[in-house]
Amino acid sequence: MIKLNDLELMNKIDPEDMYHKIIHLPEQIIEAYNQANLHKPLNFLTSKNEIKRIVICGMGGSAISGDLTKTAFQNVIPVDVVKDYSIPFVDSSTLVICCSYSGNTEETLSCFDEASQKTSHLSAVTSGGKLKEKLDDTKVWVEIKGGNPPRTAIAYIFLSIVRILEEYGIIPNQKENVDDLVGEMVKKAGALANNVDFERNLAKQTAAKLNNLIPIIYSVDPLLSAIAYRWKCQINENSKYPAFNNIFPEMNHNEIEGWEDVQMKKKFFPIFLSNLNIKNLYAKRASAFKNLLKKNEIEYLEFFAEGKNNLTKFFTLIFLGDMVSYYLAILRDTNPTSIDFIDYLKKSI
Repeated sequence: MIKLNDLELMNKIDPEDMYHKIIHLPEQIIEAYNQANLHKPLNFLTSKNEIKRIVICGMGGSAISGDLTKTAFQNVIPVDVVKDYSIPFVDSSTLVICCSYSGNTEETLSCFDEASQKTSHLSAVTSGGKLKEKLDDTKVWVEIKGGNPPRTAIAYIFLSIVRILEEYGIIPNQKENVDDLVGEMVKKAGALANNVDFERNLAKQTAAKLNNLIPIIYSVDPLLSAIAYRWKCQINENSKYPAFNNIFPEMNHNEIEGWEDVQMKKKFFPIFLSNLNIKNLYAKRASAFKNLLKKNEIEYLEFFAEGKNNLTKFFTLIFLGDMVSYYLAILRDTNPTSIDFIDYLKKSI
């Protein structure tokens, strides 16, 4: 693919430099965790024993960090993610964390106001806006850098949530896991960079496979369901291209029948996100489905999470998906930064 080896052409298609916002994800992780601008009350005492449940409120690029938090720590404490104007249930034992990159997301502001009437455990992650104006010195919250597309702030938002949960004593210190994550991400960046030729660049090759076919991203392991959704959203926003996601074992009970139509291989491309140490029940289901695809001569790709801990497994796959969406945008001569339809909708309402 000559186009994906042409750095000058890529720069023309990407005038706002989305590339560097993605490829510098390892540096963002370091800054987000080690240099977090954490605000907390004087003499703050952990309220761990008072908190029985966590609710994370957010939309779009801010909400995906809530999905990751739920997956990473739901074995420690119940976590719910709300992507709406209202929280179904909140009481005094609920810690509510409102995430809005801009600070002006109307759904998240509505949830903040509602939660403030029901619990004293109210926190936030934001770069400013109306949400920052609502915060005071009684709240634990993290102020992050603004000025970029929210979807490029996933490390800042997620690791800010992690720092808040650490501060409350809900989860143990994650520094060792973050250090491991950074090491793996630096290696990934070197392999996925735009100066790595198509023939040696997995993200470029994957983008070429997807071009002119609609990807359906399957999380074989439920642990990776939020990652599959992230792939879908990044392809939507960066590539301006349809994409869908589903999970195992649920898709085995409905969507699998859609693949009986052999014409689907002319329209869709399945991608599997999996773990090397996946439980046998999930592995058997995925293997059976892949055998059906092979019988119908439907090509697919499979990628495995890498690393010793969940944070590393999550972000190595996120990094790959983000870079795939970038290179797909280049192939389609699409500015990966602009979001004209989203902007139109916001102005219309």
